[in-house]
Amino acid sequence: MSSTEIGMTVIEEESIEIASTPDSEISEKIKSGSPRQKNQDTGEDQDTDLELEEEKEEFDVTGRNQYLSVCRTLGVVPSSYFLRHMQDSTLSLRHHGIGSPGAKAISYPLMNNTTVVKLDLQDNWLEGEGGESIARMLKENCYITDLDISENRLSSKGAKALCNMLTSNTTLKRINLSGNLFSDRDAGYFFEAFSENSRLKYVNLSHNEFSDNAAVVLGQAIAENETIEELDLSWNFFRRGSTLKLCEGIWSNCRLKEINLSMNGFGDEGALAVAEILKRSITLYVMDISYNRISRTGATAIGKALDQNDALRTLRIGHNPFGVEGAKDILKGVACEHCVITQLDLSGIEVDKEFRELKQVLEETKELQVTHGVVLSDYVIKVKPKKAKEQMFGVHIADITPSNILQVIKQYSHEKDIKLGDMFINLDRKKMGSVTIQEFIQGLQSCGLEIQESQMSTLVDLLDAIAPENLINYSIFKSK
Repeated sequence: MSSTEIGMTVIEEESIEIASTPDSEISEKIKSGSPRQKNQDTGEDQDTDLELEEEKEEFDVTGRNQYLSVCRTLGVVPSSYFLRHMQDSTLSLRHHGIGSPGAKAISYPLMNNTTVVKLDLQDNWLEGEGGESIARMLKENCYITDLDISENRLSSKGAKALCNMLTSNTTLKRINLSGNLFSDRDAGYFFEAFSENSRLKYVNLSHNEFSDNAAVVLGQAIAENETIEELDLSWNFFRRGSTLKLCEGIWSNCRLKEINLSMNGFGDEGALAVAEILKRSITLYVMDISYNRISRTGATAIGKALDQNDALRTLRIGHNPFGVEGAKDILKGVACEHCVITQLDLSGIEVDKEFRELKQVLEETKELQVTHGVVLSDYVIKVKPKKAKEQMFGVHIADITPSNILQVIKQYSHEKDIKLGDMFINLDRKKMGSVTIQEFIQGLQSCGLEIQESQMSTLVDLLDAIAPENLINYSIFKSK
């Protein structure tokens, strides 16, 4: 029988529940079976040349035997993929359904692994306990530099463990923590991690539930950190005035090169805070503030601030409702002598001929690439076919309101014979009868309900109006 087949066999005497298995007990079970024996008379260890040779031959260089032993102890079915690839420099276990017990099993051989440099555990339902296992492993492993542990519903338990690990880890340079249900109460953990860690270069905290209170704490944490160069805070809930505290931390940081604040909906108050970043920061090269409900007021402030910035290279500010005039205000800011922007993204923004002419002049005199929406005509065609009203979920967008959005989606899914209720129940692991806005939208997309990119901001606004504390009750979609 091969070692893999042995690992697949569950030994009832050794199989115990993960929650009741102390780490010390697992370690003792792993050590059992050593060829070293005790003298029956003296109780002392007796080493013979043969025994030492056997011990040397059986030394677990790869960690495979250790992994199989832990799996037997925990009653976990070993992963054949992990066994095959645990010596690769890039170990990708994305979407493997590892779960908390599986995370604990792989953590033991990875503690002493010297070959894996990049570890990808995205979407494995690790939850808090699994996050603790990976954090404990990273306190011992000094070779992994890149960790993707996104979309694992780590929550507060996982946040605490991983942030505690980051205060002492000196190897990790990149960490992706996107989509883990972190909220304002977890911000304090990140303050400690950001303040004490001196190695991280890239941090992704997108698709979480940080809002106003977290903006203050994270702003202070960003200001304290001296190594992070890329930070992704998109798809959170930083609104209006609270964004000021967050932006204060960003412009105070002297190492940050790239910031993503898209899909937060902070509006013009947030745009004014962003303008202050542009006036003060001398290190920021890339900024993404698309999908943030910025009107012409905010666009004008940002355009004027660009005249005082000589560092930013890329500005993504598309899909905001500042219209043609707002687009021209921003482009005029880019035209200033001091501005060195080479990529301006105004996707989804309609422009006119005046904008296009200025853009063409700038592209000839500067190293500049501008992306924008359609160019509006300056003249009216007398005979023009009537343009159909834009629809979303089979209904004219103008007819969709916060009071009927869920009913519209329900009717549309019924017409397409899609059972959304079952899907939302699967997403709702805590069985609270509700899901977050991000989960709601991602669920719709996973079921095949098409949402145009230009409609995303409108949909988020509609859902935001009916979602207290960012939770949407999905009972309307349950089968009766």
